[in-house]
Amino acid sequence: MNSKSNSRYLDVLQLFRGTAALMVVLHHTIGSIKYYHKIDYPFLNHIASIGKFGVDFFFVLSGFIITYSAFYKYNEPNSFSNYIKNRLVRIYVPYLPIGIFMLVVYTLIPSFSNGNRTISELTSLTLIPHGNPALSVAWTLSFELCFYLLFSISFFSKKVWNWFVLVWFVSIIIFTYSPFASLPFLKNPFFRILFSAYNIEFILGFVLALLVVRKMQLNIIPLFSLLFLALMSFFYCTFNHLKLFAFDANLLFAIVAFLCIFVATSVGDFKINKASVLMMVGNATYSIYLIHNPLQMILIRLFPKITSVASLIVALAVVLILSCVVGYVYYYIFEKKAIHIIKSKLIK
Repeated sequence: MNSKSNSRYLDVLQLFRGTAALMVVLHHTIGSIKYYHKIDYPFLNHIASIGKFGVDFFFVLSGFIITYSAFYKYNEPNSFSNYIKNRLVRIYVPYLPIGIFMLVVYTLIPSFSNGNRTISELTSLTLIPHGNPALSVAWTLSFELCFYLLFSISFFSKKVWNWFVLVWFVSIIIFTYSPFASLPFLKNPFFRILFSAYNIEFILGFVLALLVVRKMQLNIIPLFSLLFLALMSFFYCTFNHLKLFAFDANLLFAIVAFLCIFVATSVGDFKINKASVLMMVGNATYSIYLIHNPLQMILIRLFPKITSVASLIVALAVVLILSCVVGYVYYYIFEKKAIHIIKSKLIK
């Protein structure tokens, strides 16, 4: 299929990525406001608790995009080597500058962190699971790398990969929701990531991509109804602090993400002006995600004492806007320019 078909849903998915990133920005910013300014509003706490689920949306979307884009590249020359190079460049080129910078900052100024995390130099420099990375949000990149590397199986045999996913999913369920969850080997950082329930979200994205590439069509009204039901269930459970089982709220939001993407692909082409603010934020999502946490910590520390709802709104607006602006500059340098240069050398 041609490239136009391959990028058919790109615009609306970029909006989803941007929204998920801003959710995470809000989550961390509100946490900093509570820590540094001693602000504690119940509604604000609820917004913060919702914001962290932007990561779950990212994981479902990653599973979908990787599977969907690979479907059109399996038969290309050097498809496997290009896939590996592409994914590693995509992850590491934007990550390493800010990751190394934060490692240096925490080494020289340990008090810069508002927590007492033990930092792993190995994880900070390589994303290999060993401990806490200096850039706190980089823990998610270890999960991304895990899925990317496992997905490479599909370039050799799609049948083997499909069976692997089934066994992987069953293993995750067993090692999360049974007495086997306490087995000693699961304390190993590698196995902790491999059998984490977060991987169910990547698998959901993979399954959704299969439905889309195989042109499975569902009536849009039932899809919207399911999306509404899933969203209301998620809000009801989180607002009332209901705990049905381990990872329940995350999986509920992952289903919301699944249905949002399914609805978007069912609606069809949805073009947005590339110069619009929404698209610029969507394109710069990864960079915004990478730089926002140290940026918001600095901004909230320097912000005048927050004592009212008005000053709280101003603080949130300042952080969101500057995260987008600085994130876009970072994106332009390290994603748009640096990645383009490196890919032109490495990828055929």
